[in-house]
Amino acid sequence: MKTKQIGEILQEEREKKGFSLEDFVARTRIRLEYIQALEKNEFSKLPAATFVKGYIKTYARELEFDPDPLVALLRRDFKESVQGKLVPREFIKPLLKKQRAVAGVTLFMLALGLVFITLIGYVGVQWFNLQKPPELSILTPKDAQVVSGAVIVRGRAARESVVTINTQPVATQLDGSFETTISLDKAGVSTLVIEAVDSRGKQNKKQVTVYVQF
Repeated sequence: MKTKQIGEILQEEREKKGFSLEDFVARTRIRLEYIQALEKNEFSKLPAATFVKGYIKTYARELEFDPDPLVALLRRDFKESVQGKLVPREFIKPLLKKQRAVAGVTLFMLALGLVFITLIGYVGVQWFNLQKPPELSILTPKDAQVVSGAVIVRGRAARESVVTINTQPVATQLDGSFETTISLDKAGVSTLVIEAVDSRGKQNKKQVTVYVQF
C-alpha cells in the first residue's frame, strides 16, 4: 500500500473542511503558488525549510490537526541543503555516492601523481649522480704556495677512484684520502695536475700552481 505524502495529506485535510484554494489563501495568507507547490510536494518551488515547516503549522492551526507527525515525516523524507532548501533524501544518496566516488578518484590520482613525481625525482637524482664527476678535493698545497723541491700533496677523492698527480698513480685509502710527496727539480712556477677517474670513466681534474724555492 502506497504511503501518502505530506502534500496529499494537507490537501485532503483542506478539502475535508470544504476550503477551496482561494479560501485557504485568504485565511492563511500563504501565497497561492506556495500552497499549490506544497500540496503537490514540489518543495523545490518553495522557500527555505523554515518557511515550509511554518506553512505546515499554519495548515494545522486552520484545519485543527496536530502538525508534529507531518513535521516528523518531512524530516524523514527530506534533508535541508546548504542553501536551506528541502531536498528529497532519495536524491541525496546517489549524489553522496557520486561525491565519494569523485573524492576516491581524486585521491587515487593524487597518490598516483605523488608516486610519479617521486619516481621522476629518484630517476633524476640517479641520472645526476651518474653524470657528475667523482669527488676530488686538495688539502695541500694551496694555490700560489711557496714550496721546496719536495712537495707533500694531500687530498680526498671518491672511494675506488684512480688518482694521478702529473700522470703518476697515487695510492688511496679506503675512505678515499691520499697523501704523497712529489719532487720538483726546477725553481720557479710549477703546476701540479691532480686527476681522479671513477669506475664509470668520469673524470675530475684540478690544478694547483706553486712557487718552488730551493
